[in-house]
Amino acid sequence: MSLLKFFLSKASDAKAPEADDPLSHPEIAAMSLRQMADLPLNYPAPKPTRYETRPLSKCA
Repeated sequence: MSLLKFFLSKASDAKAPEADDPLSHPEIAAMSLRQMADLPLNYPAPKPTRYETRPLSKCA
């Protein structure tokens, strides 16, 4: 029985995944799909490959 209490106490201490969800914010929940589509996505720009950084005079 103590083993069951141990696991249940750990499960109750864990945060709910909904708490970390940015889409659960009230302002975002009230937005239309078009407004949500206009939100900026802060993804970093991809790093250029070695072929994209090579000078054109050497490629041609």
